[in-house]
Formats: sequence, structure tokens, C-alpha cells
Amino acid sequence: MALHMSAAEIASAAEHLRDCQSISKCLGLIARADLRQGSLAVQLDPRALARTMECRADQVDAKELTIEAPFQMRRRGVELKLHLGDAPPEIDQTLVRNVIKARRWLAMIIDGRTFPEIAEEEGTSKRRVQNLIDLAMLAPDVLDAIAAGEQPDGQSTDYLIKSGFPAIWSDQHKQFSAL
Repeated sequence: MALHMSAAEIASAAEHLRDCQSISKCLGLIARADLRQGSLAVQLDPRALARTMECRADQVDAKELTIEAPFQMRRRGVELKLHLGDAPPEIDQTLVRNVIKARRWLAMIIDGRTFPEIAEEEGTSKRRVQNLIDLAMLAPDVLDAIAAGEQPDGQSTDYLIKSGFPAIWSDQHKQFSAL
């Protein structure tokens, strides 16, 4: 990054950068950030960096001040998270709980209970039972992906309820692969 610096100057500059811990100081080093599909590029400001390192601006190689990193977006309802690098699996606990409820409620229906009976027993509305029951029809590999946090981005309880996904597993695969 730095040109024409002695070893002592490099050590001093590195120490100054390590001391740059506050968010406002770090943000002050950024000239611009470009967000593209799957990639984040951050361009550092050579003058701000020189001031922070306490060196001359001509000692900073401006060509080396762009940092690029891949990222993934994860959407859960209204929340959007950016994960730099490979996103760790993130288990949607709400979706998992709702699938478990749906499977339990389906077993109750098979045993002869009605939606209103299940709703009363579970302390919820008949509409909620009707909305969630379809989650019991998800394909086994889709359930495995949900349990591992590897379902497609956007595949949340709300999406599954609103999308009216098909009961046929091969059709589910087609629909979910488009996410």
C-alpha cells in the first residue's frame, strides 16, 4: 500500500492503523463503496489514509486502495442482512417452529379434529391453522434444507403462506429454485 517508506515508517503507520478502532474513524477512510450483485467494492481515500498513518499522501499507492469482497444477501421477512464472504447457514427458527406446528396439526386433522378444534386447543385462530397447515406438505429435502439453514433466500413462513406453493414435491422444487 505505501511507497518509499522506511521499515520504521511502515511500523509506525501500521500502529496508527491498528489504533483506528472507532467506526467514525474507519468510515472516514472510505472514499466510496460500490455494491454490485454478489460483490462489494470499497475504495479508500488516499489523503484520509495518509493523515491516519501520519505519512505523506505521495507515500500511499492509490491503486492499491480498493478492497473487493463477495457477499450474500439474506432476507428474513422485512429484515435484510449482508454477509461478506460465504454466508454462514442461518436457521430461520420461526419457520422451523411453524413447520413443526403444521406437522403436529396435520396429525390432529388425520385423527379427525377440525380446524376450529385445533385452533381452540392451541390458543390461536382458525385462520392461522389454515395458513400454516400447508407447511406440513413441504418436500423432505426442502425440510432438510430449512433445518440446516440452507433454504433459498426469501423462503420464509410469510413467503410460503403467500406464495401458495404446490403440494407436489417436484413442482415445489421448480418454484423454490427460482428464489
